[in-house]
Amino acid sequence: MIQIATSWLLLLPIMFGIGWLASRWDLRLENRMDERERMRQQRSTFKGLSLLLNEQPDQAIEALVKIAQLDPETIELHFALGNLFRRRGETERAIRVHQHLANRDDLKPRDRDQAAYELGRDFLRAGLLDRAEASLNQVGEGKYAAPAKESLLEMYQVERDWEMAISAATKLEALQGKSHQIEIAQFNCEMGQDALRRNDLPKAARSIELALQAVPNHARALILQGDYQVALNHPNQAIAAWELVAQMHPSYMHLLADRWMTAHVALGRQELGLNRLCELLKTQASGELLDIVQKYVTKIRGPQAADQLLVEVMQYSPSLSALSKLAEVRLALAESSGTPEKISEIQAALGLLKQRTTSLARYTCGNCGFRARRFYWQCPGCNHWEASSPRRSEGALPSGPSI
Repeated sequence: MIQIATSWLLLLPIMFGIGWLASRWDLRLENRMDERERMRQQRSTFKGLSLLLNEQPDQAIEALVKIAQLDPETIELHFALGNLFRRRGETERAIRVHQHLANRDDLKPRDRDQAAYELGRDFLRAGLLDRAEASLNQVGEGKYAAPAKESLLEMYQVERDWEMAISAATKLEALQGKSHQIEIAQFNCEMGQDALRRNDLPKAARSIELALQAVPNHARALILQGDYQVALNHPNQAIAAWELVAQMHPSYMHLLADRWMTAHVALGRQELGLNRLCELLKTQASGELLDIVQKYVTKIRGPQAADQLLVEVMQYSPSLSALSKLAEVRLALAESSGTPEKISEIQAALGLLKQRTTSLARYTCGNCGFRARRFYWQCPGCNHWEASSPRRSEGALPSGPSI
């Protein structure tokens, strides 16, 4: 029988105790190192946030990149970094970050949708529209479904792919419960206008019909309906369509007043057409309609009639534009029968008025303040449809951009 010394039996519990103490010490060291690592990450995070708040994005990105290197599992941080890169115009770096996330197999469905959405926005920013479309179409039916469809809608408008824009707007309506019928009417009007340019009359008729189904008596659709009837050589029907614009959307009559008069002249009814436009001046004398009516009154009835018309306009709707037109008419009258001194006096006043009205008369977007000399159905500044007032303003220059 093997004899075990009593001293060895006494050493066994001591050795177990030493082993237990060593393991506890290793655990404490590991916890302490983890705590130091967490503190280091927290300090780097707070530093990055502080730099962002102090508008120092370069240093902020450096700090956040260090955190991402220390802990590659920080999904939210990677999203923040990708968005920072995109905002700074560093689309290649943003694409790399979001592609890295999109290729990970351990992502939750919501995070995968976000990665696909952010990657699509990166491709849009880089002008890679095909890849943007493919990425945005991978977004599921979760939180990012509606933002993805909004981005697709934005992209299709840039590409002028109006059929796909209509499809995206229809799907967006179902997701948001919010009407996009105005945009859908405008997309159909764009297709109708393109078809009229190509003389594709069946396509034009169908597009105009769909626009009117989306928004009954839509101003632009009615204008195009008149243009369609002119293309068919039906001036009576064109005038009937445009009369609806005069009744329901009189502020848009300046967009078709020239064609209105051409149709009436073709029927030998120019006085009737001109009388209708003169009636509209009582409420629409502040815009381009006055310029067009003054031109036709001078041509058909003579400068004296135009002078009388403008004097009446100045009484019920005074404006710099009306005053400038009055000066033009009186200059024409003075050149036919006035003295050189009178002509010089009117020319000096007309020069100042034209300079003033040219610099101030603008169509202004009610959404972003963008100002332009011509009317746009879609604002070039913010891309909103029907945001610009159809009436030119002559007020002080606002802070928004202008062209």
